[in-house]
Amino acid sequence: MFVNKRISFVYIVLFTSSILLLSCRNKEERLHKKIHDTIEDYVAKDLAPNTRIDSIKILRIDSLSEYQFIDYVLKPVIENEIEELSFQYNHLSENGSMDELILKQQTEQQINILVDKLLYYDKKLSLSTKDSGTLSYYFVSTLIYTKTDTTSSQEYYGFPITPDFQIREIKELIAE
Repeated sequence: MFVNKRISFVYIVLFTSSILLLSCRNKEERLHKKIHDTIEDYVAKDLAPNTRIDSIKILRIDSLSEYQFIDYVLKPVIENEIEELSFQYNHLSENGSMDELILKQQTEQQINILVDKLLYYDKKLSLSTKDSGTLSYYFVSTLIYTKTDTTSSQEYYGFPITPDFQIREIKELIAE
C-alpha cells in the first residue's frame, strides 16, 4: 500500500513537472516567434526593392530593466559617438575654409549635446536602483541573411524592443 502511494506520488510529480516545462517552453517559443516577426516586419520596410530576407537568426535575447538599458546600451553608444565626433573635430583645421570652420563649430555643439546627455544619464543612474526588476526592453542580437538576384549577404544587428514589441532606434532614444 505504501509503495503504491509512493509510485502514485512520483507519477503526479512527473506529470506536473512535464506540464510546467511544456508551458514554459511554449511561452518562450511564443516570445521568440513574436520577436522574430517584429524584426522581420521592421527590416522588410528598409530593404532595397530587389532584396529579400532569406532568414533571421536570433542569437540572443536579453531582458533589460531601464537601469541596465541605460548602463549597457545607451551610455556606450553615446560614449562611442562622442569619441567619433571628437576625432572628426580634432582633424578639422582652425585655419581652414569657412565651411570647415562651420563644420568644426557644429561638431563641437554635437559633442556638447552628447556630453550633457551622458551627464544626465549618469545622474539618473546614480539616483535609481540598479535593478528594478521591471522589464523595459528586450535587447535582441540577430544575424540577418538577405538575398538579391545575384548576391547574398549577412549583417549583425541589435534591436531594442519594448515589452509591447515596438522596435526603438537608438538614435531616437538618445535624442529624447
